Amino acid sequence: MTETDLFETIRAHVCQCAYDLHLAPDVEAILKMPMREYHLSIPVRMDDGRIRAFQAFRVQYNDARGPTKGGIRFHPAETIETIRGLAAIMTWKCALFGLPLGGAKGGVVCNPREMSAGEVERLSRAYVQALYRHLGPERDIPAPDVYTTPEIMAWMMDEYSKIAGHTTFGAITGKPIAVGGSEGRLDATARGGGT
Repeated sequence: MTETDLFETIRAHVCQCAYDLHLAPDVEAILKMPMREYHLSIPVRMDDGRIRAFQAFRVQYNDARGPTKGGIRFHPAETIETIRGLAAIMTWKCALFGLPLGGAKGGVVCNPREMSAGEVERLSRAYVQALYRHLGPERDIPAPDVYTTPEIMAWMMDEYSKIAGHTTFGAITGKPIAVGGSEGRLDATARGGGT
């Protein structure tokens, strides 16, 4: 399966589950499509003075159980299809574990390994600036994912807090402990995968 097939695979699973669970067709239709999807072009000043526009996404798949939550990926081969599929998976994970959260996922098409720390910081802050009114503890809570580090999450939380006018630790997860992060966060995924 290629990553571009991910969302179609998810939709096929929803069809099978809908049949097995005897879901009404209107419920099945709701579960097969994201509630909200943002496509962005984020301008960032690079170290050489040029302005570069980065393609970015945020998919808030379903918020029926509560605010959406999900990672942000910085990757040169990122696609909206992958983000849609991963947002759907996050929705099901939260529901299966009984969490009062919906699923989301975000991504920026970039290669942070080829960018300076200053460029990555400006991109991280610009992502939050572009999506601020759609994020927050009661709406959508971003988390780290591929190539997004605790430092990046701290920049995002700081930018969100600056715009809000007060410190909002709960707006972003995956931050360093010194700025409201959780102990054990770095290896939590690996621990869960081993149980």
